[in-house]
Amino acid sequence: MKALIKGASIMKFILCAALVAMTGVAGAAVNRCVDAEGHVLLTDVDCPQGSRAEDDNIERVPAAMTTSVASAPAPRSRWADLPRAQVRKTVSTDVATLQAARQNMTMEDELRKQRRLVSAR
Repeated sequence: MKALIKGASIMKFILCAALVAMTGVAGAAVNRCVDAEGHVLLTDVDCPQGSRAEDDNIERVPAAMTTSVASAPAPRSRWADLPRAQVRKTVSTDVATLQAARQNMTMEDELRKQRRLVSAR
């Protein structure tokens, strides 16, 4: 049993190592190429003739994109101020329902007992 557990642990380790090794291969570089007319081409190979490669850095983001969007309050839904339906805090079952359910279950138990006695004969 211990050998089986040890073998499973080794297999898990090998699987994890293989997955980690494959992630390095998947991380290919993406080149951003801009031609003379301003058209942008994203590619994983070298830029074509007549276009220049640009670095895709975070510092290049314009100031308009970094401003806070939450400066204006979100509009309220027109349904937000409508009165809500009254919700009961507890579920109440009346006594008559409970008594009827108990009586029904008792009768079913008696019928099962009688069937077992008849089938045992």
